[in-house]
Amino acid sequence: MVDGRNPHDAKWEEQRKTVEEHEWQRKMRQVPVPVHDQTVRMYLRRWKEPVTLFGEEEMERRDRLRRCIAQRERDGNDLPNEWMEPHVAYERDEDETMDVDRADPPEIFYTVGCDDLERTRRKWAVESLRRAKQRIECETDERHRTNKRSARALFEQNARRLVLEHSQAAHRRPVVGCSLSNGGDTVATCIWDGTCRLWDGNDLRGKTTFAAHEERCTDVRIHPSYRAGVDGPCAATGSSDGTAKRWDNRGRNLATYKGHTDRLACIAFHPYGHHLATTSFDRTRRLWDVETEVELLLQGHSRAVYALAFQCDGSWCVSGRLDAVGWVWDLRTGRHIHTLTGHIKPILAVDVAEDGYTVATAGEDHTCRLWDLRQRRCIYTLPAHSSLISAACFETKQGGTLLTASYDGTVRLWSTTTYACLNTLKAHEGKVAAVAVAAEAALVFSAGFDKSLKRWCVDREGERPNASWTKRFVMPRACVGCTNRE
Repeated sequence: MVDGRNPHDAKWEEQRKTVEEHEWQRKMRQVPVPVHDQTVRMYLRRWKEPVTLFGEEEMERRDRLRRCIAQRERDGNDLPNEWMEPHVAYERDEDETMDVDRADPPEIFYTVGCDDLERTRRKWAVESLRRAKQRIECETDERHRTNKRSARALFEQNARRLVLEHSQAAHRRPVVGCSLSNGGDTVATCIWDGTCRLWDGNDLRGKTTFAAHEERCTDVRIHPSYRAGVDGPCAATGSSDGTAKRWDNRGRNLATYKGHTDRLACIAFHPYGHHLATTSFDRTRRLWDVETEVELLLQGHSRAVYALAFQCDGSWCVSGRLDAVGWVWDLRTGRHIHTLTGHIKPILAVDVAEDGYTVATAGEDHTCRLWDLRQRRCIYTLPAHSSLISAACFETKQGGTLLTASYDGTVRLWSTTTYACLNTLKAHEGKVAAVAVAAEAALVFSAGFDKSLKRWCVDREGERPNASWTKRFVMPRACVGCTNRE
C-alpha cells in the first residue's frame, strides 16, 4: 500500500483511462464528413484552418476535417446545422449532374489475372481445405484439447520465468529484423546498412554474413522449409531500394523481385513456401513465384501497406495499413472479405494464430487488438505499452500467449485467455524492433536499435535447457515490424 492506495488498483485505473481515450479516438474516426474535396476545403476555411497542407492529399484532408469536427464536439461546441446543409445540397446537385451526363452504364473495373495465378489459386483451394480438415479434426479430438490446455498452461508458467541467456552485439547499426527457422536452430537478422546475418539459435554464434542490398534492409524471413546444415534456399530480404531478394545459406543470391516503386515494409512466405508476398509504401502488396520471379498479383490500396501475415492453412491473409485499417483477403478468390477497424493510428504489426481464426494487430496507438474472425469483431484491446508497438506474434500452435515488442524497450508476454501480462522483459536499452519465439522450448529472441540480438530462456536454477529437447520441440513464430520508423 502506498499512501493508503493499492498500486495494483492504480495500474488498472490507468489502463481503464487509456482504453477510454482510445475508444473516444476510435469514435472520432467514425465522424461523417463530406465526400467532395471542394466541400471539405469550404469547411476548413470557415473554421479558419489551413485549406491544404504541403503534400496533403484528399483523403488526408478529410481526416483533418474529421479531427476538427470531433474536437469541437468534445469541447462542447455544437456544429451549426446550416453549416452541414450546404454540402449536402451541393453534393446532391453534383451527383445528379453527373448522372445526367453519364450516357453509358458504369463498367466494373478489374484486371485480368494470368494463368499462373489461376493455377496457384486452384492449388491453394485444394490444399487449404485439406489442411483445414486436419486442423478441425484435431480441435474436436478430446485428447488433443486436453494436451492443448496442458501446453498452454506450461508455456504460461515458463513465460513467467524467462531470463536473459545470451546477448550479442550483432551489427554496427540498428538491427531491424529477426526471423527464426522452423527447426529453431537458425536465426536471421537484417540491418540498416543493407547486410543480413545468420546465427546459431543455440548459442548465437555467427554463421554467415552477406551484403544483401545497397540500401537499408527493412525485413528478413527464413524460408519455411529451411533446415540448418542443408544447402538450399534459406531466407528472403526486403529493402528500401524497392526490391526483395532470396538467398541460400551461403549468402548467394538466388532471385531478385523487382516491381515496387517505393521502399518495402514487410515480406512474408506463404505457408507452402512456393510464393513470397511483399508490401510497400507505394500502396501495393504483391505476390511472387519464388522460383520463376514472376509477379502473380498486384493489389492496390489507398494507403501504404505496412504489415502482412498468412493464415496457417494458406487460405487467407491479413494486411495492416498506415491508415489504421486492417484488411482480410481470401487468397483463393482474391476478394476482400473483412475489414478490421478500431485502431486510431497506423497498424505496424499483424499476426495470425495457429487456431486459424484469431488475429492480432498492433501499432502506433500503443495498443494490441485481438480479433475473432468467426465473430467478425474485436474481442479484446490490450493497452500493451507506453510507446508504439513494433512487433507482435503468437507463441505456438495453441495461440495461448501473445508477444509484443515496443519502442519503450520492452517485450511483453500476454495470456490470450485471461489477457493478463505474464512477463515484461526489459529487453534493450533502446527501441525493440523485432521479436521471434520458439514456443515449446520457451525461447524468445529480440532485436533492437541498440545493435544487439538477445536470447531469452527459462530460468532453471542456473541449468541450461537440454539442447536435444529444444531441437525436437521447437515450433517458431516470428513477426518483424516497424523497420522504417525512426
